[in-house]
Amino acid sequence: MTPRILLLTALAALAMSGAPAASAQARPAPAKAEPATAPAKPAKPAPQGDARYGQWDKSWGTRPPAPPKHFTKHGDWYRHVRACQRAYRSYNSRTDSYRSRDGRTLRCRL
Repeated sequence: MTPRILLLTALAALAMSGAPAASAQARPAPAKAEPATAPAKPAKPAPQGDARYGQWDKSWGTRPPAPPKHFTKHGDWYRHVRACQRAYRSYNSRTDSYRSRDGRTLRCRL
């Protein structure tokens, strides 16, 4: 018999025995799992506007002007403006005032 016929006979015998023909072949090693890395933290946005007045977030709208002369807590100005904007729809940061329901102009005290 020729070597080719012997090989075919051996393969047929393996197939009949139920053993997979690929078992004689080498299988590639499973890939190593890479260690999990923590996601990168997003950088904090730089403060907008003048740092003397606090920190203004662009999502709040246009940065307000410098505080009026009557406002003495300059480092807290942006926080104050944001609180007044949220509390009073008619708030005006130039004058630090809002319109009450009865039409009076009142200074924001928040």
